[in-house]
Amino acid sequence: MVSIYYGALLSIFAIVMLLIVVDPNVGMYLDLKFRQSIIELKRYYYIITLGTVIKYQNWKLKQEFKKIRKEYGESDEK
Repeated sequence: MVSIYYGALLSIFAIVMLLIVVDPNVGMYLDLKFRQSIIELKRYYYIITLGTVIKYQNWKLKQEFKKIRKEYGESDEK
């Protein structure tokens, strides 16, 4: 069972290497796909980590703004 798995992986690797040797555009395509996946992973990481930080800072800024408006006696209504 394991030898079939490794044999399949080796054959896929060999086919991809053959395609890269025969046509250099395949190598550039795979490189671009790899870079695109790295960029997508970084994007998801920043959305997850910075999204919550930005929401918290926005909430904190609104609270400070309300506090300053109360100090100067202005109402919150528009």
